Amino acid sequence: MRIFMLFLSTMKFSQFFMFSSLLISFFKCVISHQSLKYEKLELPMGVSGPESTAFDCNGQGPYTCTSDGRIFKWQNSTHGWKEFAITSPFRIPKFCDGSINPAMEQICGRPLGLKFNEVTCELYITDACFGLMVVGRNGGVAKQLAISAEGVPLRFTNALDIDQNIGVVYFTDTSTIFQRWAYAIAMQIGDKTGRLLKYDPRTKKVTVLLRGLSFSNGVALNKDNDFVLVTETTAAKVTRYWLRGQKSQTSDTFTQLAGCPDNIQRNTRGEFWVTQNNCGIPELKVKPIKLNEEGKIVEELSQDVGPVSEVQEKNNSLWLGSVIYSYVGLLN
Repeated sequence: MRIFMLFLSTMKFSQFFMFSSLLISFFKCVISHQSLKYEKLELPMGVSGPESTAFDCNGQGPYTCTSDGRIFKWQNSTHGWKEFAITSPFRIPKFCDGSINPAMEQICGRPLGLKFNEVTCELYITDACFGLMVVGRNGGVAKQLAISAEGVPLRFTNALDIDQNIGVVYFTDTSTIFQRWAYAIAMQIGDKTGRLLKYDPRTKKVTVLLRGLSFSNGVALNKDNDFVLVTETTAAKVTRYWLRGQKSQTSDTFTQLAGCPDNIQRNTRGEFWVTQNNCGIPELKVKPIKLNEEGKIVEELSQDVGPVSEVQEKNNSLWLGSVIYSYVGLLN
């Protein structure tokens, strides 16, 4: 302590002020991180599997997609969740509501990814069975936009992101062979038929950007739309595809991970939250991590929130998705 005080005494006032500010900022950051409160936004009775979340062009929500083929909107703590949209035109509420049976997804639908176009307020959806879809700001039955690419069907449409400047949608097809109900087989045999695709709403054309991916999963653009990231779950890495600049139309490894990554979401500062699972290795303990634009880990979620499929950072809060829970988690 005496040495610390001697160090302070040799400082100029301006240096002392800067040092004090840094200390205050550091301890404030640590305290706020440790004091996050965990809440559970329970879904309607019998509903589960809120894989991902999204907020509309007015900042309302979150919206989430569930195992029984529905998309719900969070209203408030008093009114809870309200059904907003469905992805299957064949959906029969009597048989689908509350379903967790993968065999029913061909009838009920299984939306996995959600993202709003902030200009049109339309909600774009990746449904495992029905491909890339969109629904208007008032919800209802979603419309199919793409069910194949280069003549190859979309068998396991997974996640997406949108270039908000031009409306182009980037999305993944996890496998050209296996559908979602057979995901465990695809992972066990090391299927490498995943694709990263682009949909242009102006031309309605689908373009394959990358193929031969190992269980292509989450998608996220960087803040300047220079590149798009795709998680390769069974390869335990995040791959970067360059959209602009000297490296345009080439790809490289953004980062290699300890666990098997699921979804990836960018925050307003340009950082990326990546969720991980243990790759089927019980002794491997992994948590959601935050990466900077260089692919370096800058934070690991300290709270034990169990297996989550997505972390979405919004208004200084973290919204947590899951393929198994009956609620959306909230850390604020």
